[in-house]
This record gives sequence, C-alpha cells and structure tokens, in this order.
Amino acid sequence: MKNYLHIYACVSITFSIAGCQSVDTRPENLDQYLQQFIGKSSSEIQAELNFKALGYQVSDHIQTTTDTLTYTILRPINIPMTGSNATVGSNAMGMPVIRYDTAGTPSYDINFNCKVTFKLNNNIAESVQYMGRAC
Repeated sequence: MKNYLHIYACVSITFSIAGCQSVDTRPENLDQYLQQFIGKSSSEIQAELNFKALGYQVSDHIQTTTDTLTYTILRPINIPMTGSNATVGSNAMGMPVIRYDTAGTPSYDINFNCKVTFKLNNNIAESVQYMGRAC
C-alpha cells in the first residue's frame, strides 16, 4: 500500500507541474511588431495589422473612437485538475498500475485577454498601450 501512495504522489506532482507550464509560442515580440504602426493612420493600421499571423487569437470586434483604436487579444487557457480521475489496478503481470481517464479529465477554462490600444491624434497613431493579464 505504501508503494501505491508513493507512485500516486509522484505522478500527481508531475501532472501538476506540467499543467501549470506555459510555452511562449509567439514568433515575434509583440511590442516590437506594434511599434511599426506608430505614425500610421487608423485605416492603415486596420488594413495591415495581423495578430493571427503572430499566433494570437483576436476578437472580431475592433473598438474605435475619435482618439483610440482598440483590439482585444484573447488567451483562452484550459487548466486540467489532476488526481480526481485516477484509479489503481493491476496489469497482466499483477503489478500495480495507476490509470488516468484522460477523456473525462475535469478542467477549468479561463479566458484572459489583452487590450491593445493605439492612441490617435488627428487619426494618426501616436502611441500604443496594453492592458490586461494576457499582455
């Protein structure tokens, strides 16, 4: 019984650590990419800016006012909860085996977002600002 608990603890810790890791898959620095739009008009930015080419998921709704142009980058994250779906059984040789039902793994869905706002003066971008947890 002590071996079962030891194996279960090691596997649980491994999955907990793996579930919290994140990998930065952006091909280019976001700030560096957005700086090239400073000095361009609102219509030029809307025509040329391509977040999807950088690997970002973006809301289809672009907020425009007379002095701002705002995009929303969406970062949905699925965080699996480990340990609740583990069963201990034995393999064909009678050795203990911990099995996980990966199809029914409970998880949390969290939607982070980042607002990218171009400050406009006479319809020309003067600066870019970021707000949100996914920036």
